[in-house]
Amino acid sequence: MFYFFCNDLDAVVARLGTAGVEVVRTGHPPHAPGGEVKVLDPDGNTILIGQPERSASAAPAAEDTEEAEEADAAVRFSLLKEAAAAVSAQGGMTVGCQVPAPAGTPCPDRAEVKLADSGGDVVWACLAHAEDILITVPAAFIASRGEPGLADFLSRRQ
Repeated sequence: MFYFFCNDLDAVVARLGTAGVEVVRTGHPPHAPGGEVKVLDPDGNTILIGQPERSASAAPAAEDTEEAEEADAAVRFSLLKEAAAAVSAQGGMTVGCQVPAPAGTPCPDRAEVKLADSGGDVVWACLAHAEDILITVPAAFIASRGEPGLADFLSRRQ
C-alpha cells in the first residue's frame, strides 16, 4: 500500500477520472481533513491519496457532526479488514486469537490476520488485537498467510 498527500484532492480525482481510473472516496479521516480516496494501480496495489487540510472553497466543516463522522467511518479504508477478507477468502482460520488480554487471559475471538515483525516472530490475531499491535509495536506488519517470503516475491518480479 502507498499513501500520498496532495493539496487539491478534487483536481487529482478529476484527473484520475479522465484517465478512467476507478476512485473510491473513503471519507475524511483525522490525518486527511480535506478528504481521502482509494485507487488500485495496474498491479492491484492499493494507493490512498489524502488532502491534509480542508480547502478554502470547501463547505463548512459538516464532518464535525457525529452523523458525518459515523458515515466516514463506514466507508473508511482498512488494510487490516482487507487482509482479514483475504484470509477469509482462503478458507479463514479455525484457531483463536493468540494474543492474550492484558490480564493474561486468552482472547475469546477468532484469529483473522497474521502479523509478524522484523525479528521473525509471528502471531495470528483478531482485528482488535492486530490494530493494537500495529499501533504500539514499531516493527510489526501484516504478513501474508501463504506467501513463502519477501525473497520469493522479489524473485518472481525479475
